[in-house]
Amino acid sequence: MSPRVVLVGPPGSGKSTVGALLARRWDVGFRDTDADIAAAAGMTIPDIFLTHGEDHFRALERDAVATALATHDGVLALGGGAVMADATRALLADHTVVFLSVELTAAVGRVGLGAGRPLLAVNPRATMKALLEQRRPLYREIADFEIATDGTTPEQVADEIARWTGEPAVIRVGGESDGYDVVIGPDATIALTDHLAGATRAAVLYSAPLEAHAARVAAYIGEHVTVLPVEVPDAESGKTVDVAARCWDRLAEAGFTRSDVVIGVGGGAVTDLAGFVAACWLRGVPVIQLPTSTLAMVDAAVGGKTGVNVSAGKNLVGAFHPPRAVLCDLGTLATLPEPDRVAGLAEIVKCGLIADPVILDIVEADPKAAIDPTSPQTAELVRRAVAVKAEVVTGDLRETGRRAILNYGHTFGHAVEKVEHFGRRHGEAVAIGMVYAAVLGRLTGRADLVDRTRAILTAVGLPTGYPGGRWEELDAAMRLDKKNVGDTRRFVLLDDVAAPVVVDDVTPDLMLAAYREVST
Repeated sequence: MSPRVVLVGPPGSGKSTVGALLARRWDVGFRDTDADIAAAAGMTIPDIFLTHGEDHFRALERDAVATALATHDGVLALGGGAVMADATRALLADHTVVFLSVELTAAVGRVGLGAGRPLLAVNPRATMKALLEQRRPLYREIADFEIATDGTTPEQVADEIARWTGEPAVIRVGGESDGYDVVIGPDATIALTDHLAGATRAAVLYSAPLEAHAARVAAYIGEHVTVLPVEVPDAESGKTVDVAARCWDRLAEAGFTRSDVVIGVGGGAVTDLAGFVAACWLRGVPVIQLPTSTLAMVDAAVGGKTGVNVSAGKNLVGAFHPPRAVLCDLGTLATLPEPDRVAGLAEIVKCGLIADPVILDIVEADPKAAIDPTSPQTAELVRRAVAVKAEVVTGDLRETGRRAILNYGHTFGHAVEKVEHFGRRHGEAVAIGMVYAAVLGRLTGRADLVDRTRAILTAVGLPTGYPGGRWEELDAAMRLDKKNVGDTRRFVLLDDVAAPVVVDDVTPDLMLAAYREVST
């Protein structure tokens, strides 16, 4: 038995209030070790201090924490000073610990003049300042993650803890009547049956590496619909008109109607293809996306863009066809080879650069955790990246304006993919493209984010440069970029972090100069 989460933090951080909210939310018990101590001693905490002294209280506290950790399976809050004991910190090593941090002014305001808190009975502000300085390093030493409670409500803190500890997040894309949900969390696949209403058949598109997972999906929904498994070639080789035509032939043979549903199980290439197949069959049938890679979860499966590649370039043929739902089952990320997980981080970093700087902070604070598919950081990064895309797409489904900012780094990145005949991972190409865009930004008098961009990408193992000698091929590929208007080249650049702009004033000389810098 083990607590679902252990809350630590100084007086005034809201452990008891937040803990009770979480317990009700999860339908589990809430336990506070200070309350346990008072009940066992038959007197209040101040009376224990007054009668027996602090050393006696700390001994009771160590025993209470050990007992609660071994016997409680709900939400547990520890007293502010519990972390001072080496033995207690050692016990917490195997548990999920959240540090609720609070700055001095807010902490003093919340605890008042220290009523009921023995250590704050004299000069609360000075004492609180000393306690914060002494204990903050210890809280951080044992915590799996830290949440600042300043300027937030207990409900907001509880929401954030729930996300970090694996509770599925649901992000709405589009309006209430014409939008769809993106569900993010472990075992999100179980929501699939909620979205099969009206269907009698479901075509499950997958590539060979996902055969076992697709079979599990088919078995799960087999009681509700007739399942048509459709294997397609892996990666970008499956995103062709010929492959799509073979899928349509399979749908015709199975008698697919407009009430039936296509399900895409796989990475970005499969979800793009599944969406395109669904968009064109009978001029549009529902599609549900089950992305299995980081890249697909935060980019390809969300937003309603579908498409295939042609010899002239990537995604030049396609349609806007929003899915019925997107189910991001974080459990599938553990099955990915590390290079694929790393590549997917490029799109997440992009979202941090164009809209959500907290993403950059999370990656910079712990790059290894950002790569670990089981870490709470990964879940939070996916959630934040999806939220960025959802906000942009909701306001501009068909890329007539602001949606273009999602292409930051993609102009050069798509060119790299084309000249390498799609043999390089999309995320790796986008990473190089973001460095190119950062250099262009500096050369055009905007923010100089080159060093920070390189450092973040390098920290997680993404490339930041590209070989020289291929400018003519790359330049030709960029001429076919979807953002271009007529003969006018357009780039997404950054005036600053979270301040993207679409520009058309980049001269050929500057484009070449940026390439030379990226290629050294």
